[in-house]
Amino acid sequence: MISSWLKYLLQRKSKYNIHSPFVFDFVTKVLNDHGSNRDYDTIMRIGRLLDKKKHISFAKRKRSRLLYRVIQHYEPDSVVSFGSITALNATALALGNLQTKVYLEQSEDFLETLNAMGVINVRLIQPAEFDSEHFRRLNTGFVFFGRDSFEDDTWDYLADCLNYKTADSVFIFEGIHHNRDIEDAWEEIKADEDVSVTFDLYSIGMVFFREGIEKQDFVLKY
Repeated sequence: MISSWLKYLLQRKSKYNIHSPFVFDFVTKVLNDHGSNRDYDTIMRIGRLLDKKKHISFAKRKRSRLLYRVIQHYEPDSVVSFGSITALNATALALGNLQTKVYLEQSEDFLETLNAMGVINVRLIQPAEFDSEHFRRLNTGFVFFGRDSFEDDTWDYLADCLNYKTADSVFIFEGIHHNRDIEDAWEEIKADEDVSVTFDLYSIGMVFFREGIEKQDFVLKY
């Protein structure tokens, strides 16, 4: 949406306009880390193979590398991904920390191919498994919502994730400016009373629940 993009360009802030230590730390150590990494090549190779694309746009490569760095930085025990996810992003989430268990809503073939290519810390999430209170309590600290989650039944899982979140939880939402309905949903998420900090990176939104931080919504240069 052109109007959303122009609004983002006008509102976004660089690290020089940020005074929050928590946000400045994220921007300098994660968002603006432009160093090379051997895993980036693996992410691209698997993404091309499974997503069946010879060319992957710069924006998609950039986003997958950010997801990789986010996992590397926060080192969650697990990641639950709702909705469809590209192999590029799934691989980035998994390789960010090989000790992190990544649960996906995908096909058996998708999973088997990832495993065969060395991405062994991914598994399928079973509906019955997620309905288990034990599973939700242990595995809803870091959640990735694919863009189609906004239009799918899995969006209902957001309430469950919110019930089991902790102060260290991180929720990532893909395509927050894809259309007006999704933008409205993003505004509702930001307004939740338990949310402390949000990052609008245009292509994705990040939500934090940190304690002791004044509630703020940041539009960051990315």
